[in-house]
Order: sequence, then structure tokens, then C-alpha cells
Amino acid sequence: MKEAYEGEHRKRQVEVAVQLFEAMGIARDDKEPRTDWAMRGFRQFDASVSLVLTYDKYLEQAAISHFDLGAITHAIVLAAWEPGLGCVIDGQGIMQSSVGGNMPRSRMTRTS
Repeated sequence: MKEAYEGEHRKRQVEVAVQLFEAMGIARDDKEPRTDWAMRGFRQFDASVSLVLTYDKYLEQAAISHFDLGAITHAIVLAAWEPGLGCVIDGQGIMQSSVGGNMPRSRMTRTS
């Protein structure tokens, strides 16, 4: 499975990143705050709770697995928002080995 965007999707990803950093007042060449923001993302922005949702890698090729995991993730977010708990879906935290590195190799992961 490809993890990187290409073509038009990569262009849009860069455009959104530019808008995000502009909104935060971080210049492209200002490495320290950009690095700090990225590292906070790896820590799930210091959230008090982080859920790691997985499915067996055997199911990776079945599109329904991706759909089901997305539906479950969405349902969890809606359930959290109902009583007023802030909640976001973020996959960045599992990219760092201290978080995702302990997952069994037979698992695919997404986080929320």
C-alpha cells in the first residue's frame, strides 16, 4: 500500500500545509517551530488519551477493512463529541517508532 501522495493529491497536501503554517505564523525557513510542531504531532499533541485502532494485516487488501476501520473511528469521534469531549483523528503519532514500533508486524494501524 502506498503511503505517500503523488500528483494532484501531493500538490493539495503541500497547499494545506502552507496554509496551516501561515495560520500559525511559522515561516517556511523557520526550522525550530516547524520541528516542534512535527514532534508534538508524534506525541499526539500531548493528548491525555490516544486510541490506536488496528486490523489484521491479512485483511489489508480488502477495501472493506479500510471502510470498517474508518467507520469505527468516525463513530468513536462522534460518541466522544456528544458529551463534549474534544476529539480528532490523527495518524501522525504511529509514524514514530516509540508509538508504532511495538505493534505486532501482523497489524496495520490507524490512530484517532
